[in-house]
Amino acid sequence: MYTLPKLCAALVTPLDARGAIDTSTLSQHCAWVLANGCDGAVLFGTTGEGPSFGLTERMRALEGLIADGIAPSALIVGTGCASIEDTAALTKHATDQGCAGTLIHPPFFFRPADDDGVIEFYSGLVDQLGSEVRNIVFYHFPEATGAGIGIRTIRHLLSAYPGVFSGIKDSSGDLSATLEYVTQFPELSVFTGDDNLLWPVLEAGGHGAITATANLLPAELFEISEGWRANSPSARAAQSRMELAWVETLLKLPVTQAVKEVLAHRSRNGNWRTLRPPLRPLSDADQQFLAARGETNFWNFPT
Repeated sequence: MYTLPKLCAALVTPLDARGAIDTSTLSQHCAWVLANGCDGAVLFGTTGEGPSFGLTERMRALEGLIADGIAPSALIVGTGCASIEDTAALTKHATDQGCAGTLIHPPFFFRPADDDGVIEFYSGLVDQLGSEVRNIVFYHFPEATGAGIGIRTIRHLLSAYPGVFSGIKDSSGDLSATLEYVTQFPELSVFTGDDNLLWPVLEAGGHGAITATANLLPAELFEISEGWRANSPSARAAQSRMELAWVETLLKLPVTQAVKEVLAHRSRNGNWRTLRPPLRPLSDADQQFLAARGETNFWNFPT
């Protein structure tokens, strides 16, 4: 099994003016986060508008990243779909490309899904993939998918399919739930989806973070990961900055749109604001709120 990266940007997906994936800009952005504090990146998660893209688009974008020099060992690919067949196709493709892992949520739309239904989904997926399947990271985000990944579900799947599942990303925002995963499943790499929770998750023995803010402030995550154990001043400062960036700013806005708005300002490339339906750009009021952070150079806007 591959070693999963610890600090991952949940990459936003840049689009050109026609709405097609801009693989060149995606590669440049991915290279930037990897050079500035992250050791990994997640493609086509929630922040990356994953469900809004077709299978072929997602496969070609991954191939383009790798062709542009992004190491597949640094990439975790969001491959979750509503059907087992589509999820299997994307997961096999990412595995064949040599990616570090795949991030897979339970199927959405038919909600609420109970534990047995979630177990059957993952079991069907693993059975269809066969002996080559590895390094699946559970994606627990019930607010978005309508289905949680409970302790019983994980325990059953780990027993039924040893060596297949290697981690879990918890985007519930509930620290106690994340710490329960750490306690119950020491064999899994537990990621928080909330920047402000990286410190306590690391203290408890968790693995790392997969976060939206890492698109903008990867160096802060690195400072926390390097300095939390010694409670260093730089780590405390980075933690305060992440509290402001995530809890006091991005969580008050539609997250994907807000991250893209900052990148549009920072790069002076308006195409960053392009979104796939049904997402829409920030309202004028939300843009003004976000710009106020930029005026203090919080987002390192160009001067």
